Amino acid sequence: MIRNPLVPFLLLLGLVFAGCQSHPAGHAPAGDPGLRVEPLAPGVWMHTSYNTFDGVLYPSNGLIVREGDHLVLLDSAWGAPATGELLAWIDEHIGLPVQRALSTHFHDDRTGGADVLKAAGVTVWAHPMTRRLSAREGNPVPEKALPGLETVGSAVGWGSLEILYPGGGHAPDNLMVWLPAQRILYGGCAVREMTTDNLGNTGDADLQSWPRAIALAQQRYPGVERVIPGHGEPGGPELLTHMHELFKANGVE
Repeated sequence: MIRNPLVPFLLLLGLVFAGCQSHPAGHAPAGDPGLRVEPLAPGVWMHTSYNTFDGVLYPSNGLIVREGDHLVLLDSAWGAPATGELLAWIDEHIGLPVQRALSTHFHDDRTGGADVLKAAGVTVWAHPMTRRLSAREGNPVPEKALPGLETVGSAVGWGSLEILYPGGGHAPDNLMVWLPAQRILYGGCAVREMTTDNLGNTGDADLQSWPRAIALAQQRYPGVERVIPGHGEPGGPELLTHMHELFKANGVE
């Protein structure tokens, strides 16, 4: 198997970026369990990295998707070092190049590894709003904006995947990704895991639009079999139903 000679450099680069960041994301907390990667379906893996806030350790999910002789990454790992570690894991265990990546919104659990990916020759795409908001926030900025997603409810084909802009939710720019061959919906942070009883961090949320965004995803993908939240355990379509229960419980819907 051919190893990527850039990987050791990228691991070092991740540490350098982490040292330059003023934001805490990207620094491994005490007790951090490290990167975890698990298969979800043939050619699909979920990567999970970790960060801590107020003494609480949080997991963050993303996906690795195989497309023939290359891979697509849905969201970086949480921070530069973890993204370097993820690329090293991919090189060792899958052995295929990552051709492109997508940041599903501007928060640093989605964009934190964008500079490491760019250094590895991976083009990072995002909603046009994500690039603007990332720059305003001081987060790494995805390299390119995806056209055709400016209107709420718009969707574009992206290789074997479909990218949906359902409207504002957890963030005004959050995207979802449909994997038709596997009937997997990557909901990102617009979807909460089943065990939660709250809407999480709503500092940038569009609470008025969020219920409509979830309803739109349900209508567009009625055959979904598996839903991947941005944080926590995957589930089935019941995660989307659970979101409406959360909206009602929290006075949003």
